[in-house]
Amino acid sequence: MNRACGFFLIVFLLSLEVSFGQEENNSALDKIISIEAHNETLASVLEKIAVQAQVYFSYDPSIIHADKKIDASFTSKSIRDILNVLLDSKFTYQPLDQQIVITPPDTASETNKEAATDGKHQIITFRGKVIDRDQKDPLPFSTISVQKSNIGTISNGDGEFELKIPSTTPNDSVVVSCLGYKQFHLPVSEIGKDAVTILLQPATFQLGEIMVTYISPQDILSRIVSKIGLNYPQDPEIMTSFYREVLKQDKNYIDVAEAVMDIVKSSYGNVFTEDKVKIIKGSKGLNVKPCKLVDFKIQGGPYYITKLDVVKTLDSFLDPEFTPFYKYTLEEIVDFNDRSTYVIHFKPKEKVDNPFYQGTLLIDMSSFALVQADFELNRSGLKLAQNDLIKKKPKDFFVRPLQVRYLVQYRRSEEKWHLSIAQASMSFRVRSKQDKINSVFHSTSDLLITDFKPDDGTHFKRNELFNSKDIFTEMINRYDENFWGDYNIIKPSEDLNKALKKYYQENDTLFNSSNF
Repeated sequence: MNRACGFFLIVFLLSLEVSFGQEENNSALDKIISIEAHNETLASVLEKIAVQAQVYFSYDPSIIHADKKIDASFTSKSIRDILNVLLDSKFTYQPLDQQIVITPPDTASETNKEAATDGKHQIITFRGKVIDRDQKDPLPFSTISVQKSNIGTISNGDGEFELKIPSTTPNDSVVVSCLGYKQFHLPVSEIGKDAVTILLQPATFQLGEIMVTYISPQDILSRIVSKIGLNYPQDPEIMTSFYREVLKQDKNYIDVAEAVMDIVKSSYGNVFTEDKVKIIKGSKGLNVKPCKLVDFKIQGGPYYITKLDVVKTLDSFLDPEFTPFYKYTLEEIVDFNDRSTYVIHFKPKEKVDNPFYQGTLLIDMSSFALVQADFELNRSGLKLAQNDLIKKKPKDFFVRPLQVRYLVQYRRSEEKWHLSIAQASMSFRVRSKQDKINSVFHSTSDLLITDFKPDDGTHFKRNELFNSKDIFTEMINRYDENFWGDYNIIKPSEDLNKALKKYYQENDTLFNSSNF
């Protein structure tokens, strides 16, 4: 039974270590090599360096002009010295084990702004806040998308959003939607420069007009599985995505890292092929407020979050082999993206000796496609899963999981449903009498698919892939909201933005508040 119900228990392995100082490590930048290049691209030269020195580089090809041709000859020079010559000393380099991250200069964000407004690549930026029309409450996780394309984003915890739209879509419309509300449509041509407030109207309908015959929850679940081949892509896709990882100790932010990533999404007809993840560019608030004594980290975040695609992995509450261990209840029918949607609640039956989940499923009435799963480990499940969730902890420390919760959502495009959102959130109580620590640590990981298209045979090199042992927050650099250029991201919430802003005001003499 471990195959299905144990899968997510190792999704986010946690590394907890007592921090008494940093170890001295020889930097990858200090490696001595000799290399020659004649009329080769900068990208090709960097690849030569990577192979010879057994390192690998992370950079934005457009900013370093990776396709420019160069001639170079270096004998017994450090990688740092070579990079200073190749890049005219305009960039900074951060070594992370055997990875070297090339960071753009401060002016890079301004360059991105100018590129977004030139005649070749104009971008329309749509900013606003989504709220309930009647109660005026913000509506988090509202979807904001371009109707005739696969471009989209979501609102943050404050209901705020920012969507960047190519100006080549003037005849298209932006669609704003949220569970239980009527959709809002706005022509792209009517988008102005100022942020707007979007009032969504609660959707109401008569059940009698929709439910003609009764269908049991078990029948609905059976149809979800039987129609996967019809409802979900059977060919690989290449997805552009935004990923954010936030770590907190009690109420204090201790680490924030974000990245734009490419994902090669394998076919739903091939359950044995894993999705592949490559980081394109990243940004980080370095130790917004360093944690006290305990170093709290997540291992393999971007790698594991793609496995929250429960339709692909067919987790225990969908797998016919394990559904007899659950109790399902058809709660109601709601409006979701202007489509009638079943709401099914599920929980483990009593006296189950495995860490099963409880939660809610949303199923499209017309196609029987699963459109959202919101689920968590119950109290007994947390106890059973404790050893699997904690990879390493300091001696004499007591660590107990308080909550492990997941959310996954799919978006309909051209009669198929595609992965759209995935979120994992965890909380742990950490105690040590000897070190006088009693804190709650929180982690939240968000994945947003901002665009997708059929895969034309994309191949990532092995050293470009994010793997299960990588620690995301150690691979990403300084935070700068303008760093993203034309990429769509999840707008930081107000309290997160304030934490980042305060940190750089206190710790960075070059801080510029206009960046936030």
